[in-house]
Amino acid sequence: MDGGILMLKHTLSRCRFFPSLLAAVAALAAHCADYERPPKPDAPANGIVLIAGSDFATGFLSAIDPVSYKVYRDIVPIHSDSTLRYDQANTATLVLQRLGADSLRRLENTTGYTSNYERSLGARSNPQEVEILPNNLAAISLYNSNALQIVNRSNGAVVHTIDLSAYADADGYAEIGALRYAAGDLFVAVQRLDRLAAGAIWPPVGQSYLLRINITNWQVTSYAVPFTNPARIHHQTARNSLIFAAPGRFAANYTLDGGCVEFSLASYTFVTSPISEVQAGYDIADCDIKADGSGIFVGYDSALGSVFGSFDSAAHSVTRVAAYLASSNGGYFPGFLLHSSGKVFLSDRNIFNPGLRVFSGPTLTEIGGQTFYTGLPPYTLEEIP
Repeated sequence: MDGGILMLKHTLSRCRFFPSLLAAVAALAAHCADYERPPKPDAPANGIVLIAGSDFATGFLSAIDPVSYKVYRDIVPIHSDSTLRYDQANTATLVLQRLGADSLRRLENTTGYTSNYERSLGARSNPQEVEILPNNLAAISLYNSNALQIVNRSNGAVVHTIDLSAYADADGYAEIGALRYAAGDLFVAVQRLDRLAAGAIWPPVGQSYLLRINITNWQVTSYAVPFTNPARIHHQTARNSLIFAAPGRFAANYTLDGGCVEFSLASYTFVTSPISEVQAGYDIADCDIKADGSGIFVGYDSALGSVFGSFDSAAHSVTRVAAYLASSNGGYFPGFLLHSSGKVFLSDRNIFNPGLRVFSGPTLTEIGGQTFYTGLPPYTLEEIP
């Protein structure tokens, strides 16, 4: 009996605290209501530059207005290693989520970049790039497969595969990378890297190729690239050519054995290199040529500092280093976007001041004298006209 009374007293004692506890919880809830989660940025469906931001652990899609430089940060989360391609016919953005996610997402620009679908591309397939094709199709390259996938843009389903295993080197993989649709054909960069080599960076082995694929019958024609390890392909309509870097041994394997190359779409031949790495004095990771004939590039010096500059494609010489980031900073320049306005948007992953830098003119005069903060450090960029 005494034990029961004691238990009852203990229970009543605890119950007397319930009103106070409930009042405290209510007060906390009311206080927290003043700190609601910020609303999702109302980014326009077009007329912007989309940014895939990443800190290597998380990723977010952001955007910037190319005229006012208004930034729309953290529109929607994406994978930490993503690249973007605009599907103008459907007013949608394809997000290729690469190693670790291995999937394709479609975001609807007109409904606040909501996700329409996400389709797996195969575990550990390590997709590299997605490119828009006619007839509501898209091409996807995979590092860990020699099959180039052709998918339906409406649902992501694979409708065709192209076997490129004939271009594989001794490790069994061709390392199919950059893609670009131009002049009615799909162009594909075949890097051919040695996965069996010692060290973390795979060096190129043997010959690299640019493939031209007829999208009607999928017939493949190959062209030997003057240098090795071809990277991002740009279509320069004013010159009717493709421009891309082929840096050869790159970064940790630093040596001046590559260059910027130009492939004529009129003759289907490589013309004289606009600038080689020996002529530039830098490892060239990405390059393009503006309508006025001036070239732009990003690369590295012998100390692995990041360099962004201009070059004279006729004289084959660097004309200006517009931005430099020492390797001791810990950041780098992953690439640039040559905007249709003539401006150049540079992704700057300076760990102390990451964001976008904007340049104009043949000598790359910096606009605004500042880095535009875009949230997570910018990685890849896509113009949405």
